[in-house]
Amino acid sequence: MSNIEQAAQALLDARASHTPRGPVASEYALTDLASAYAVQHALITRQLQGERPGGYKLGLTDARARQALGVAEPLRGVLLTANEYQTGTTLQHADFIAPRLEIEVAMRLSRDIEDPLADRADLIAALEGVMPALEVCDSAYEGWPKSLADAVADNLSFGAHVVGQCVAADSVQLDDLPVALKLNGEQVASGNTGSSMGNPLDAALWLINQMVTAGQQLRSGDVIMTGALAGMQPVAAGDLAEVEMGALGSLSCRFSG
Repeated sequence: MSNIEQAAQALLDARASHTPRGPVASEYALTDLASAYAVQHALITRQLQGERPGGYKLGLTDARARQALGVAEPLRGVLLTANEYQTGTTLQHADFIAPRLEIEVAMRLSRDIEDPLADRADLIAALEGVMPALEVCDSAYEGWPKSLADAVADNLSFGAHVVGQCVAADSVQLDDLPVALKLNGEQVASGNTGSSMGNPLDAALWLINQMVTAGQQLRSGDVIMTGALAGMQPVAAGDLAEVEMGALGSLSCRFSG
C-alpha cells in the first residue's frame, strides 16, 4: 500500500473510531498540496463506496486568510450526500469527534455542467437556487490540523452540511449581505457574504470552472458550499444553532446528546 493509501486509511480509521490522531503530512511524507489532494481523493473514495459525491466545498475563500497563509487560491473538498441535512433537523452530537460550525452560502445545481461557465449569468441559469447553510466541521486530528497539507488530506475537516430553503439566485444581492450565527439564542459569530471571493457566486463560478477544466463533471442536484463567512464555533450536545442571512433567509438545527 502506498503512503497515499496508508494516509487515507489512517484518516478513515480515526474518523470511524472517533479517535483523533496525529498529523499525517509528516508521517506519510505529504510534501505538497498535490500529494495532500491525492490523500483526500483516496479518503473520499473509501467514504463514498461507489456512490456519487453530494457536491463540493471551498476553503480559504477570504483573500485576507489566503494572504496570511501564503496560499494563491482557495482550497477544495468534497461533500457526502449521506451527510446532508435540511433546516430543522436534529443531528447526533456523538456522530462527530469535536464538531464546530461555519456559516456559509450554499448553491444547488439544476443541471449537469460539463463545460466552463462564462460568467455569473451563466452560473445563475444553471442553479436551482442559493441557500443559507451551516457546515459542521469535524477533524480526524487531535487539536485540529496544524498544516494546510493535513487540512486538505482530511477533506478540509468536513463533517456534515445543513442547508436552508432555496431562493432564486438573482433575487438577492450576495456581495454585501450580513450573516449571523446564534447558539441557544446568543449571537456567537457574524460576517458578510463579501468575504467569499467578493461574492459567493464568484466563488462557486471559480470552483466549477476549476473542476470542469480538470475533466470533472458536476451533476444536477450537486451542492456547492462557498466558504466560511465567520470563524468556526464549537457546538455542544443540546445546542440549538440558528443562522440568519437577511434576504437569503434562515436555518436552524439542534445537536442531541
